[in-house]
Amino acid sequence: MQKPTIAIIGPGRAGSALGRALHASGYTIAAIGGRNPDNVRNLAEELGARACQSPATTIDVADLTLLAVPDDVILPLATDMVESLCSAAGHAVVHLSGAQDRSALRPLAHQGSLRTGVFHPLQTFRRGPEAVQNVVGTYFGIDADQPLRDQLTQVARDLKGHPFDLTGVNLALYHAAAVFAANYPITLLAEAIALAAEAGLDAETARQGLTTLLAGAVNNLRDLPPADAITGPALRGDEGTIKRHLEALKGDSELQHLYQLLADRTRLLNPKKEAAA
Repeated sequence: MQKPTIAIIGPGRAGSALGRALHASGYTIAAIGGRNPDNVRNLAEELGARACQSPATTIDVADLTLLAVPDDVILPLATDMVESLCSAAGHAVVHLSGAQDRSALRPLAHQGSLRTGVFHPLQTFRRGPEAVQNVVGTYFGIDADQPLRDQLTQVARDLKGHPFDLTGVNLALYHAAAVFAANYPITLLAEAIALAAEAGLDAETARQGLTTLLAGAVNNLRDLPPADAITGPALRGDEGTIKRHLEALKGDSELQHLYQLLADRTRLLNPKKEAAA
């Protein structure tokens, strides 16, 4: 299958990481578009692409355009672009959102005669060139009609990723799951670092030590399901330890409640293991 030329609208974290990964995988990045002219120009120069100020122009010059923009921007952007398209016959546009289906691109599909789809990287990306390191091994959720589905599947494989089907998936629950996995552990880590510093630990030692602890937990999960990877007092049944923790947290009732809720949910991970402990 011939590799399509690629355009990226939105050179932010995800757009830049995927652009660099696609370029390294032998794809021609034809155009970069977006609201920030400096970001557009810098990424375009790096990838040998054309810098486009008009999103519609970006679509016109590539076979496949990735909309790497915030979720709430997708539909308004698609609506605005329809009026400015020149010749988009045979082209395709996909968005990277895991929370929205193809309907957000309906204006382009109906009036622009474009093939549309979803290409969601189930991954988190930091800012900067180092973010490209997260692309390999990423799972990519795909929702598109043929032949675009096969094309996106091949793109995912060329990125050394794992394509999977999003057809019929409850996207609100799916994306909530992604947020639980990628975002909230970091929120909890931030709370943990603050608690350790409050306890008297040096702030940098707390950050480095607890981040290493979290990395160890994630490493355990590479080979084990959560019920077998989880450790700690809630699973062991150390109720005395839990009570001491709750007492120490009494100055922050919300955090105390969150700890209790998480302890209760942890016990549910493996009731048999808890009973045997």
